[in-house]
Amino acid sequence: MIPVELYGIDVERCEEFYRALPQLVADTIDDEKYSKALFAIQTEASLDHIRVAEGWSERDPFAWPEDITNEVEMTLRTVAYPDVGLLEHLLTLDHIDAQRVSEWMHFATNIYPIYSEAACNTLTKMGLPTPYLPDDIASYGLYVSRLEGLKIYAPAAGLPEIGLPRSRMLQLGLERFE
Repeated sequence: MIPVELYGIDVERCEEFYRALPQLVADTIDDEKYSKALFAIQTEASLDHIRVAEGWSERDPFAWPEDITNEVEMTLRTVAYPDVGLLEHLLTLDHIDAQRVSEWMHFATNIYPIYSEAACNTLTKMGLPTPYLPDDIASYGLYVSRLEGLKIYAPAAGLPEIGLPRSRMLQLGLERFE
């Protein structure tokens, strides 16, 4: 049975995606930069995770006053997957959008997916309208639910065992799926 998150999906395209997925992500075991960043995280969500995510994505490091820093850290520790509503106020910070917040959450939790325009486009082509709107946390929430649906609907054989978080594997697979 197709989960609600995937309501309207082109089932044949989805099945093609699952068949192609192992080949689409086979080279990801060689992504040392990502692996080093992912496994550098040893503690519960904190600003250190943001620094790791910023380094991985090659963004300029943040410089916030203490009150903003405390609020960001509290948010990281409070939000619970798959909810994204508490993240919305982070978009009010300068130069912060849902793409960047998704990277923080991915490295802080290893569960949240990294928001990707290419993955959103593929989901849309599969019959699941999934807009990429970096200034709208709700669009990221929809993306999170779509990927969660793909995890639930995965074939009995499961997803490839390659040592990546499932959200990352699905994101990369969707980006590469033709």
